[in-house]
Amino acid sequence: MRLVSTALPALALLVSGGAHAARCTAIDARIATNLSACSAGNPSPVGICTVGTVDSGPLAGTTSFVAFTFTPTHVMTVFHYTGKLIITTPSTDTLTIRDRGVLDMGKGKYFEFDKVVDGTGVFKGAEGMLTSQGDVDVVTFTFTGSLTGKVCRPGRNRDHDGNDGNDDDADDSADAEDAAAQ
Repeated sequence: MRLVSTALPALALLVSGGAHAARCTAIDARIATNLSACSAGNPSPVGICTVGTVDSGPLAGTTSFVAFTFTPTHVMTVFHYTGKLIITTPSTDTLTIRDRGVLDMGKGKYFEFDKVVDGTGVFKGAEGMLTSQGDVDVVTFTFTGSLTGKVCRPGRNRDHDGNDGNDDDADDSADAEDAAAQ
């Protein structure tokens, strides 16, 4: 898919560019969502909403997605979409993500870029970039796929090389998971 081959270098630049002054946590989880009714409090201008789950890691919890746009392309079964995904952890911390994606109903596949734009609790002030891709059951509108990338939280200042002065260069996944579990 040409979109993936040209977009990944741009994604790498975006993720590395703002991460030096933050604690970054690697994300690698499964996400599953289903088409659902949109709520009056969080309406979709195009009438498309989903609910679901992230299965593991610091983003384990429930999801709520609202589509802002759903635009056909020159290929009859392919659509571009934008929207907002909110992930709520069991401790009620939230992460708000702006999605921009491509849905191929003919192949039953989707791919999206997910920009972290807001958060509460342990995710307050978070930034980052994620991608999600996977399969779509076009009969039940069930989406199953991966959610990968980094979520960066304000905190630790890093030097120009990305090191924080400690010999421990591991990512902060365990810290984020512990904080999310509290």
